[in-house]
Amino acid sequence: MGSRLGELIDEYDVPGAQVAVLARGEIRDEAAGVLSARTRVEVTNDSVFKVGSITKIWTATLVQQLVDDGLLDLDSPVRRYVPGFTASLTARHLLTHTGGIDANHFFDTGRNDDAIERFVDAIAEEEHPVPPGTAFSYSNSGFVVLGRLVEVLRGRLFHDVLRERLVTPLGLRTVVTDADEAILHRAAVGHREDGSPVTEWAVAYGTAPSGSHFAMSARELLEFARLHLDDPKLAVLRETQVESVPDLGIGVVGWGLGWMLHRDGMVGHTGVSKGQKAFLRLAPDKGVAVAVLTNSVRSEPLAHRIFSELLHDEAPRTTV
Repeated sequence: MGSRLGELIDEYDVPGAQVAVLARGEIRDEAAGVLSARTRVEVTNDSVFKVGSITKIWTATLVQQLVDDGLLDLDSPVRRYVPGFTASLTARHLLTHTGGIDANHFFDTGRNDDAIERFVDAIAEEEHPVPPGTAFSYSNSGFVVLGRLVEVLRGRLFHDVLRERLVTPLGLRTVVTDADEAILHRAAVGHREDGSPVTEWAVAYGTAPSGSHFAMSARELLEFARLHLDDPKLAVLRETQVESVPDLGIGVVGWGLGWMLHRDGMVGHTGVSKGQKAFLRLAPDKGVAVAVLTNSVRSEPLAHRIFSELLHDEAPRTTV
């Protein structure tokens, strides 16, 4: 357990955290604190944290692979592949949150194999008053539509495609896409503002599939980030698509194809789940990435402190 990280989580009153740093081709990780304030089980480097909307970068990666394989045109109407949507809605709109689809649709289509299909069919039947391409509006539901595109064009369930094309090739062991009982003994429990544990590990399916439902360790999140730093085909996802976005309070100045664009050439994404927050930042020009996974909703100051110390040095450090 990293003593420095232990000092920081005490300072910022965060029950538990993992930090991983990718620099000079090597990943180093540290863990500190407890998975749950109730059980006091210690966080290890193999513990599993929910990454919330960082899930969207995984979905964007699968979508770009469809483009590279000639199966998808980002600027063709979505209804060419998935019937029912307005003619002007494209995958590019969905990746950049300019599709005009409501942020969240709170209806449950179950947890069976057809959950994403049924969810997307229901969205297609609703009115979307904002024309695609006219305004930025962050949308979890739009990324579920992208997940359905992956299913239709690959002919497989989304989570099966995820494992076949990313999890298995990258050799990842901790990634889970559902509340797998086999890993709950090492999964972080979220904590509210008052520090009390959130008892539910799983989130309601709703807008979660392909939008916000993955969990993993910080080290394995950075193995995924390494793919984005090493594969030139994925650099297109970091190119600016939306130059001006509303102030989200997290220092975002623009949007790529899935990626949040930060100042100084940084890209990243933030994820919020029940009682947990996750943070990912990449400095592509330096070949550096940092992941901070926490089981507290009040951990943003901790993450900003770590990013400030690790990403803004001339020679980035490899440990907290």
